[in-house]
Amino acid sequence: MAYFPLFIDIKEKKCLVIGGGKVAKRKVDTLLMYDAHVHVVSPEICREIREALGGEVHEGCICREAVLSPPEMEEEIRESVLVVAATGSRETNHQVSGICHRLGIPVNVVDAPLECTFLFPAVVKKGEISIGINTGGSSPIVSSVIRRETEENVPDYYADIALQLGELKSRLKKTVPEVALRRHYLKKAAAMAFIERRTLYKEELQEILKEETGNKT
Repeated sequence: MAYFPLFIDIKEKKCLVIGGGKVAKRKVDTLLMYDAHVHVVSPEICREIREALGGEVHEGCICREAVLSPPEMEEEIRESVLVVAATGSRETNHQVSGICHRLGIPVNVVDAPLECTFLFPAVVKKGEISIGINTGGSSPIVSSVIRRETEENVPDYYADIALQLGELKSRLKKTVPEVALRRHYLKKAAAMAFIERRTLYKEELQEILKEETGNKT
């Protein structure tokens, strides 16, 4: 089954990972790419997770070695924007999934795709550009291969171009009321940037916008 790709903002929001091993570590790494406040709870937490969440770089992230009672687990889940069940216990993962389904909290269950309400994609991130790859849970290996190929074929300067065009879009919204004309300027700037394989110089932007800027520059 193909899954619809949905992108959400998790920056500085609590994302709960229940489990402290290598599988949990991979989920933690992905969440940290998006500046989430990752809370890891498990009776045992591996050194790699502790190192990943340590220091001031990931302020707001927590490692907590504990066995949660059902009321404690529900409280932790209720405060989260999403949950990952990544323990080695099928019973515990199923319990986490059940609570999440009841509370309407998105959950990823690493050992039971049918209990998931979302799947983790293989991610390529370049600045503000995010590309998610998923095979519907059928083959994570294929997702990984596609991710590596995508990583190699999407240049880093794409992120800089996207940022510059975003700033240009904001500027045009204030100065150009016509939607079609704004789109014309943005397409022209994007085409030149990709041809040059870099962001545009101020003079180049002024040349593109000369119809709009006229005597203003």
